[in-house]
Amino acid sequence: MRRFTFPFLALLLALPASAAQAAPPALREAVERFDAAQAQIQTLQAPFTLTLRRALLKTPSVTKGTLYLQGSDFAHFAFHAPEDLILHLTPKALISYSPEAKEGELLKIGLIRNADRKFLGLGQKLSYLSEYFQVRLEEARDLPGAWYLAMTPRTLAMRKRMQALNLWVDKETWLPRQAQWIERSGDSWLLELGALRTNQPLPAAVTGFKLPEGIPVRSEFSFFATRKK
Repeated sequence: MRRFTFPFLALLLALPASAAQAAPPALREAVERFDAAQAQIQTLQAPFTLTLRRALLKTPSVTKGTLYLQGSDFAHFAFHAPEDLILHLTPKALISYSPEAKEGELLKIGLIRNADRKFLGLGQKLSYLSEYFQVRLEEARDLPGAWYLAMTPRTLAMRKRMQALNLWVDKETWLPRQAQWIERSGDSWLLELGALRTNQPLPAAVTGFKLPEGIPVRSEFSFFATRKK
């Protein structure tokens, strides 16, 4: 079973159309807009493309799927074939499931342990993330029409696990377009989002997701493991 990780993603409040021509807003203003948006978006779903680059491998792997987000309750990643993988992330647990292989992994997390992994930042407020990361806002050079939020770990413990978290936000809508997670090893995951659907009902199979009874479940989450090949 192939497993992946990927960077953080967040939802931001819309700006006036003139903002596309303006300088980046002050960080405090961005935090306020970012956090206000979390209260307005109850659900989100979007197609995604995930590009995984391993530091020791020349060729990146590219997979696709659909992301489902329900506030700060959960983020659900359903990978498309040929990938045999579902990821269901909540503030209390990290779950991976392989429907064809009929096996799963479950790792319960606390308030401090795996704080950098918690929910992968999805649905989290920027004020929360800024407790763990230093945030810089600037023009996105590699993605026209977007702002770039660069985040670097604040604590030594966090820096031992990862290098950076990067977000690209649309200038006009302030909704996410890309997110990137860079591990300490140099491995990186780039998540590109397609058209977003917000505040629409999510499939029952997603909102009621549970690991099937009777399948082997390991008490781990190798989804985050760095592969040394």
